Amino acid sequence: MVAGVRIGVLWPLCMMLLMALLWRPRKKALLLAAVAYTAGVWQLQWAISQQLPSNLEGQTLRFEAQVVALPQTVHEYRFGRWRWRQTLLLEVWGNNLWPGRHRLRVNYYAPPAPLHAGERGQIALKLRSGRGQYNLAGPDLARRDLAQGIHARGSVQQWRGVSQGDGFLRWREQLANTLAASLQGSPVGASVVPALIVGDRSRLTTQQWQVFQSTGAAHLLAISGLHIALVAGLAGWLGRWCLMPFCQYIAPALRRYTLQQLAWCPALLAAVGYSAMAGFSLPTLRAVTMLAVVAISSCLRQPLSLWRSLAVALGVVLLVFPLSALSESLWLSFGAVAAIGWLAMGQGSRRLIVLLPVMMSVLGAVLFEQWSLSAPLANILLIPLYSFLVIPLALCGALTGSSVLLQGAATGIELSSWLMEGLAGAVIVPGVPLPGALAGACVIVALAVLMVPAVPFPRRLLPLFLVPWLAQRPAPLPHGEWELTVFDVGQGLALAVRTREHLLLYDTGSSWPGGSMAASIVVPWLNRWGQVPDRIVVSHGDNDHAGGLEAILPVMGDSPVVISGEPERVANSVPCHAGQNWRWDGVRFRVLWPRRGDGNAHGNDASCVLHVEGGSLSLLLPGDITRESEYPLLGHWPQSDLVVLAHHGSRSSTSAAFLRETSPEWAIASAGYRHHFGHPHAQVLERLRASGVTVLRTDESGMIVFRRGDADNVPLITKWRQNYARPWHQPAGWRFW
Repeated sequence: MVAGVRIGVLWPLCMMLLMALLWRPRKKALLLAAVAYTAGVWQLQWAISQQLPSNLEGQTLRFEAQVVALPQTVHEYRFGRWRWRQTLLLEVWGNNLWPGRHRLRVNYYAPPAPLHAGERGQIALKLRSGRGQYNLAGPDLARRDLAQGIHARGSVQQWRGVSQGDGFLRWREQLANTLAASLQGSPVGASVVPALIVGDRSRLTTQQWQVFQSTGAAHLLAISGLHIALVAGLAGWLGRWCLMPFCQYIAPALRRYTLQQLAWCPALLAAVGYSAMAGFSLPTLRAVTMLAVVAISSCLRQPLSLWRSLAVALGVVLLVFPLSALSESLWLSFGAVAAIGWLAMGQGSRRLIVLLPVMMSVLGAVLFEQWSLSAPLANILLIPLYSFLVIPLALCGALTGSSVLLQGAATGIELSSWLMEGLAGAVIVPGVPLPGALAGACVIVALAVLMVPAVPFPRRLLPLFLVPWLAQRPAPLPHGEWELTVFDVGQGLALAVRTREHLLLYDTGSSWPGGSMAASIVVPWLNRWGQVPDRIVVSHGDNDHAGGLEAILPVMGDSPVVISGEPERVANSVPCHAGQNWRWDGVRFRVLWPRRGDGNAHGNDASCVLHVEGGSLSLLLPGDITRESEYPLLGHWPQSDLVVLAHHGSRSSTSAAFLRETSPEWAIASAGYRHHFGHPHAQVLERLRASGVTVLRTDESGMIVFRRGDADNVPLITKWRQNYARPWHQPAGWRFW
């Protein structure tokens, strides 16, 4: 079933049926595997068919709607002013163009009055598919939305309330507000306690969230298997030694069951109750399902081994939530339990506390592309602190309304915040690659074998398991050749030029409160290959080009080299001006614009224009310059095989005279999918078509890699959405291949 959900094509099914015909002793098992695979493919295709049809993107649609999760309300500075923004999870229905009930993730900008959980109304929405960006590294929003059952994203154009929020959802929101109000004296506690109790993370500041992420402790804020298991274990212990003996005393019929069997009743009730407080999120439901499998086997006196229990629990979870096979959190939770069981077979509890975070940091690096030296140490300190102090005190304080218990939990949180701030500096190791799927699996196997002495494997051969990880480097380029990688960063620009031994970054994409394109896409790409940029060129100071610089500077070490056409707007940079040049591995880099001392160059027209020439191919990077900067260089523009379109393909750039002088064969436009600016502009595309230029677009192709081929000097162009497309990047449809 996992293979069917993740692969989504039919040729493996044909292989299974053929093997069933040829291998009769295993006929039943192979036919069962074929049925499970078909069920996985069917679930995947059905879920894709529920996504927003492409012909409705950008239209304003009207629905009946209900807020089905706690709203996330933030006060942000955008477009020159402060405004409120709510992020809502809605269930909508009642539109004939898109029939059925659908779940949507939407933003409500500057609402007249904040919406509350459970509130119903009539709504006008402008929707788009959860397409996101698609790169070698970084999040795949389409897969994430599919796993979470979200059918589209968009923004609220109009809301007319029908009924106020009430019931359990409203109670959860009021509880979060009450908890935050009772902890006003502890800003960190007021932000974290509602997240631990009801899953409300809207009060976490950008700095707080980044500290949790950088130390590998963000999982502590997500109510999942650790929290559910802790609450169930505490309730089961209390039930076994306090509640159940009393129940046996007043109800003698219960004496036919052991106290251990009876203790599962309060344990499961507590787990379900905590899951309800968290809004029955998928991670909590998966954890409850795992506990229920173990409880049923215990109560039926059919003991299961750890591995069989995990297998049964995984099977039940996939039958109930088949698309959770696409979720990283599923494999992290099952991987954590498997790692605990494996290590416990050969180690005592003391060494387990030390060894488990090491194993989980490798697994987290594979699943979430975050490499942190501080993660093992932070988890060694924080998991016991949260498990035995913070979460029990917070839960008891929330249920009893005791401010003393809540203040105790807040004190533990403040201690953890102090520890994490001290550890946050050791985030990444420059030059050490992030392990991919294969390399990570090999490292985890090597650690498991090393830590369990009972495994009969020669320890001197374990370093061989590190070879896939240490060999995880991009293919070396010949002397004098270059390779261009244009990242899919939406409406912005970020690209990398690699030579044999050096790497240049040109622009860094946009940023926003709490994140940036560089942090989510460029830095994971650098970490995946173990690359350290030798130099960064930031064309000018606009956010869509310079916003991600702060996320990349820590990767470069103590003396980063940054040049920019607007050094006054780009921190830690030096001026870029015409005449600067350098050579790397036989590749020549020349700055063409702006001219030194030209006071007229500012804004877009101050962009640092860079020409790259090596071997048989040349590249021109013009930033955001307009025709006003193109015309002064007429007669001096070098011929270029490849041009990255200025200003994302705006009609204010890429004049006919510019194209005549540069005479490119290819052009790349870095632009957002269905962005309201409409880049690249139709007039520019027509001008390029008339000049015989082949246009590549990141909004259509995702990340683009361009380099010279080995045969006949024909360029090799990799378009990520075409060459590495997955089923959820395409319309629903049964496909053989």
